[in-house]
This record gives sequence, structure tokens and C-alpha cells, in this order.
Amino acid sequence: MADRSGAAHERIIQREAAEWFAVLHDEQASEEQRRRWRTWIDADPAHARVWERVKAISQPFAQAANAAPAQALRDTLAKARSAGRRRALRMLSLGGVTVGAGLLARHTLPWLPLQDWLHEYAVARADHRTGIGEQHRLTLPDGTRLDLNTATAVDVDFGQSLRRIVLHAGEILVDSAPDTQAPARALVVDTPCARLTALGTRFAVRGDARSEAFSGHVAVFEGAVRISLANGAQLDVPAGQQARFTADGIEPDGRADLARESWSRGQLVADDIPLAAFVAELSRYTPVAVTVSPQAAPLRLVGAYPIAQPARDIPVILAALESALPVRVERTPAGGVHIRAR
Repeated sequence: MADRSGAAHERIIQREAAEWFAVLHDEQASEEQRRRWRTWIDADPAHARVWERVKAISQPFAQAANAAPAQALRDTLAKARSAGRRRALRMLSLGGVTVGAGLLARHTLPWLPLQDWLHEYAVARADHRTGIGEQHRLTLPDGTRLDLNTATAVDVDFGQSLRRIVLHAGEILVDSAPDTQAPARALVVDTPCARLTALGTRFAVRGDARSEAFSGHVAVFEGAVRISLANGAQLDVPAGQQARFTADGIEPDGRADLARESWSRGQLVADDIPLAAFVAELSRYTPVAVTVSPQAAPLRLVGAYPIAQPARDIPVILAALESALPVRVERTPAGGVHIRAR
């Protein structure tokens, strides 16, 4: 192990412990992974100490699942989900009666900018989409596996020269397969501002097209991904690394975050991150407004948290946060959830 000391050493160990917790709590964890975890535990006494702390933070769910706070929060989430479905149906019905996306947009939805309306129209008409809190797995014609995270919309277009996935919104995990045709066609993911070309790889892409300053993020777990912008800029992102991109440029973003793929295994991983960042991620899986006070926002969180069934899991996560951190979770008069420091 490299020479590490002090707070930086501690944070690296916390991240490693959180990642191991996520790996070992996957139903498909192998004996080889368990052997490597044991080797990691034995390599440094600090590993075992931090591991016990991560377990203590991550395991209050069994006790919290049926507690009164979790039950109350579960009722709040259920009511908000129903309201969200009604809003989505109204939006889809508006999109359905519109004949021309570009010609009639301003007259049909005058309160939305044209660019935002076109985005909503593309999402509503996408080949595959998930609602808030939903996930879906597809196997494409060539054997490529495509996982869709919460609130995601994609089109799939396999033609003569390209195997093309268009990401309109949300987050996907791509586990690419060799092409079944000869000559082999490139596998690409197109976003509003960049094309990502798979170079024999497993990678996650996330982005949102509902603003002029679209930004995307790619994390590469196997192989490599080439990011290409319309202005000619390119960057090859190797396995174990990630990058951010906009229409104007590409910026390396350090080590690939395990959380960018752990959602496909039904988990949210917190690698010693501020509570505010964890709440922002958690909020993607529910229509309920979840906010955190400025005093509680900087608190650090580690662990792996179940998210496979958000309606069941999110209330338990929120209730368990009260056990892991000095916070109180409260329902707001508007039907949301607020986390404040105790």
C-alpha cells in the first residue's frame, strides 16, 4: 500500500470500505471477491476498524424498516408518487395531441421554452423510458446489456453502419457486446452535446438535456470510451476513470465512482460524501421534495444503501439516517421531507 497518513489516509480507507460493503452485499458476489476483501481487511489494522464503522452505519435498516418514522415517511412518499403519476399523464396527453414537435410547440405549450418542450416531447416518445424510482434492463439485438436508471429515456437505432443509443435524459449503464455483423459496427451513445464511442467496454453515462448548458458524465469500468464533441475535441477515457463534458469541452474527473454502477445492483454507495450530496442522489428516486438544512449538509456519510424498491427503501434510509448521524427527519407542511441537524 502507498504511504498514506492522516485525514487523507482515513478518507481513502472509508471509500474502500464502502465499496467493499457494496460488493459483498450484492447477491452475485463471488468467492474470489470475498477472498480479496479478506486480504484487504488483513492488510492494515485500520481497514478492520473502518470496516466495522461502515457496517454500523449501513446496517440499521433491519431495525428501521418497520419503525414508526419509516411507516410515516412511506405514506408521504406514496401520496407524492400518485400526484407525480397524474402530472406525468397530463404531460403525455399534451404531447400525444401535438402533431408537429417543432411547428406547434410554441402554441401548444406556451409556458415552456421551445428547447425544453422538444426535450419533453423526445422523452415522451422515446423507445424505452423509466419513471421516477423505476429501473429497467434491456438486452439489445447484438447482446449488449443496457440498464436504465430512474427517470431515463433512450432511443435505440441499430443501422447498417452504427449501433446507436440516444440518451435523452437520465442515466444508463452499458455492458457492450461484440457486433454480430461484419464488418463490425461501432457502438455509440449520443447525447445532445457529445458522442461516446465504446471501445470494448462497460460504462455509465448520465446527463440532462433540459437546459442550454447540457452537461454529461461518463464513468468507465472496463475497456475505454472515446468522447467526441462537435467542435472536434476528443478524449479517450480508460477503465477506472471518469470525465465530465459539455458542448464546450471535456474535463477528466478522477477515479470512476462505484456509485455510478452500483444502482444497477440496487444500491446507493456513499464514499465518505457530504449528506447534501447523498440527499441530492437519493432525491432522483422519488417525486417527494427531500431537503437538508445548511447545518446538516456537511455531515459525512459512508456505506451502501438499498434502493432497488424506492417506495420501500427510501423511508427506511431516511429513518436510518437518524441512527447514523445527529439529524432529525421531519415531514414538511407541503408534503416533503426535511433533514435538519439535532
